[in-house]
Amino acid sequence: MQALFYLLFTGLLLLFPFVNFAQNSSEFSYELRVTNMKGQPDSGREVVFVETSTFERRAFKTDASGQLSLTFDRGKIWLGSVGEMRNCIEIDVSFGGRGSRTMTYDPVGWERENQVLPDRRSIAFTEVDQTRLTTREKPTTNETVLTIMLQDQKRRSYSKVEVALVCFETETKYISKTDAAGKATFKLPINQNYEIDVDGVESLKYIDLGPRAMTQTMGIMYQPRTFTEQKDDRFIVQNVPKDTEPSSSHARVKLKVRKDYDPAINEAVYVRMLQSNKVYRAKTNDQGEVTFMLPIRAKYAVDFKYQRDADLIDLSKVKGIAFQNMGVNYIVDPRLANIEEFIPAVDELVEYDMHSFVDAQYPEPTANDVDFQLKWGNKFNKNSKEALLEVGMRVKSKMTRKSPDPLNICFVVDKSGSMSGEDRIGQLKKSMIKFIEQLSPDDIVSIVVFESNATLAVPAAKVKDKKAIIDIIHAIQATGGTNIYSGMVMGFEEVQKLKTAKTIDRVILLTDGYGSTPPEQVIAEAKKYIAGGTELSCVGVGIDYNKELLSLLASAGGGLLHLASTSSGIEEVFQRELESILYPMAKEAQLTVRYNDKIVYRQLYGYANEKVTPGKMNVEIPHLFPGLSQMALIKFDLINPTKDIIKEKVVVTLEYTDAVTGKPVTIEKKIHPEWTDATGELDMAIDREHKKVLAVAIANQSLKQMSNSFESGDNDAAKAALESAIAQLQNLFPDATPSELLAVVDQLQVYVDAFQILKEQSNY
Repeated sequence: MQALFYLLFTGLLLLFPFVNFAQNSSEFSYELRVTNMKGQPDSGREVVFVETSTFERRAFKTDASGQLSLTFDRGKIWLGSVGEMRNCIEIDVSFGGRGSRTMTYDPVGWERENQVLPDRRSIAFTEVDQTRLTTREKPTTNETVLTIMLQDQKRRSYSKVEVALVCFETETKYISKTDAAGKATFKLPINQNYEIDVDGVESLKYIDLGPRAMTQTMGIMYQPRTFTEQKDDRFIVQNVPKDTEPSSSHARVKLKVRKDYDPAINEAVYVRMLQSNKVYRAKTNDQGEVTFMLPIRAKYAVDFKYQRDADLIDLSKVKGIAFQNMGVNYIVDPRLANIEEFIPAVDELVEYDMHSFVDAQYPEPTANDVDFQLKWGNKFNKNSKEALLEVGMRVKSKMTRKSPDPLNICFVVDKSGSMSGEDRIGQLKKSMIKFIEQLSPDDIVSIVVFESNATLAVPAAKVKDKKAIIDIIHAIQATGGTNIYSGMVMGFEEVQKLKTAKTIDRVILLTDGYGSTPPEQVIAEAKKYIAGGTELSCVGVGIDYNKELLSLLASAGGGLLHLASTSSGIEEVFQRELESILYPMAKEAQLTVRYNDKIVYRQLYGYANEKVTPGKMNVEIPHLFPGLSQMALIKFDLINPTKDIIKEKVVVTLEYTDAVTGKPVTIEKKIHPEWTDATGELDMAIDREHKKVLAVAIANQSLKQMSNSFESGDNDAAKAALESAIAQLQNLFPDATPSELLAVVDQLQVYVDAFQILKEQSNY
């Protein structure tokens, strides 16, 4: 990606240094001065730079005057971290030259400035209209009066501009408009943090109110839009005149698109705002160029008709006025160009794992390593037709390490462009860091990252300098294509370097996409290393990846296949993988449910492959690991219930073999129905977590219907099943979709769009 920014910054932290480019020079000189919050020199502060393509790491400390003089004679992009302020400096040294910067060391402020905000689609905000407030308002004991003043660079004011103050903690949005003097006044609860939206641009600025109520004024630079936009179906279409300048809220982004080495003329380009429903659409001109005016403080994925996640536009750290010119390669994905390859067959379908979406916490076991809790999801009355029983499984948090033998682990990490979506790369980095922090100094770790090519980020070595490894993990950025083969081979080679008779050797492959190498070639190559004693585990992220390939690799490699349906599930699968290696597990666990002819089993949510016989259902429970806290739901049919049903009971038994003692353990619990004299139908799934479970079940069922209908040639029915599922999920959560389910809705929509492409192809 080639990008050029011309930025006019406001505020304290300058994210890009001032650079004078020297012609024909291979060195870049950089001067850094760091001060503390009092403006004094911050001496002895550690500064670490990591090159983003080679992952070379260089560590320094500021001198007595808080200064540091550096020379870069290789590499292209270097990311710098100052103490705990991660990736606060980005330098392009590829052209040589010099740069300088003065910054204040404020890790709390840096974290606040760069925190990952919640996805607003998952929050049902309470809106408070404050348009009638004036600058004459007085603060109260618990409320601050805040006036937002909008002015451009020439100090001109603008009236009737909508301004909103958003508090995620209280899920409240305060709305107002500027008056004739360009001022909007708010009365806000103290001790809260607020994001400031201006003219529809979210989180343009922020303000944090402390414990003291006061009157406060804040100025924000604002230029009105000089372009227009309108909604066309699901897309935002802009009219951007050639002389349109960027503003304080919108960056001017010009994309130069190439396809097969030539300008892509008259191609539809889709720019998708991450963590949002907004998708901008335009077409390239006769030079293969297209211009968008994009709200700053956000990230965007670039899509084409036959390629998703072609590149990433990152405006999240922009402050002020910004231009960006960027080259994008349009490489047709054969699976999208031939939808028959994109829509999974029934046997290729990857279902969502319910446990990735449910945040269930149960008491720590006391008597045994594993325990469970029972709770009805509803009370019964004479009108009840169904019942929902919650089974909460919990494993002790602390276990003893199984073997003193050192681990020899290589992470093979997909950093292709699609990993930027849904903050996958961010969650991945957090999960890897947590994994590494639990390793002992004698364990061995290496990291390989791959996109179009594979790179050795951390060579195999004992985990003695965890901080150096963590610095490199923080520098991993999502970009490029997907080359699973080269990444996997490099990972095996790293494990081989320090492999001994006593090491526990494993490659952990994580990917969210398809590789360019034929699957049979990948598997054949993997088996060569596996035969030498190195195990292979696979982690598939999302729902659109090569399930068959990863299943065969994990099966051949003697490791586990983990499915992280959403980015939030990555941490759990990493923890599960680590603990499957380190700790003894409860083995051969089985859950048995017994019932009678008044309470009849219908369906199990949370586990698969249950066996049902008259009066009994049992299912094997896989992947028990320390700290596990999982929910299963059992749906029953009720046969003409009366108050006497409270005498009936459901008996649940958990059986497993203790991995340390080898002895069988049996835990049995009973639960009776709860009766109510209330009339009318009762809500079966009152609990929000229960509704999430049902939502995942609806999504999985629609995907099955999609695949079945597609295989039978009924594309309209396949598309209708997906659209019905999206509508059902919206009905379950009419106000806001839970954050965990946003990726599900997005993926269902991807398949809907795929069937629309297929329909257009057939009509054409």
